[in-house]
Amino acid sequence: MEAARVVEAYRRRWEVERFFRLLKTGLGLETFQVRGLARIRKVVAVLLGLAVFLWEVERLGDPFKGFLLQLGGKLGLPSERDGPYLLLRGLVRLLNYEVTQELLKQAKGGRGRSFG
Repeated sequence: MEAARVVEAYRRRWEVERFFRLLKTGLGLETFQVRGLARIRKVVAVLLGLAVFLWEVERLGDPFKGFLLQLGGKLGLPSERDGPYLLLRGLVRLLNYEVTQELLKQAKGGRGRSFG
């Protein structure tokens, strides 16, 4: 029984490591240059929220996950690995598409949301 507890503790630790790697590398937490505790807290809060969102989408595995993975560049090969980085790339592409659509509506004189 002791070995099973050690393995479970290591698995949980590995998940924490993966999560913080997503925050630092995938979302660029360490690249933000802000001063002041309030601003730092805002950046961390937004990035934590995004990281948790990606983590949950990856864990749940619903159709939205497949959609984001496809947008992120997943080809469907058996050897391919998916994860939060592909989900992030897909989410960025989706958001870019949405912003582009709104800007095109505004340029045509349509009623779109204002991003400025």
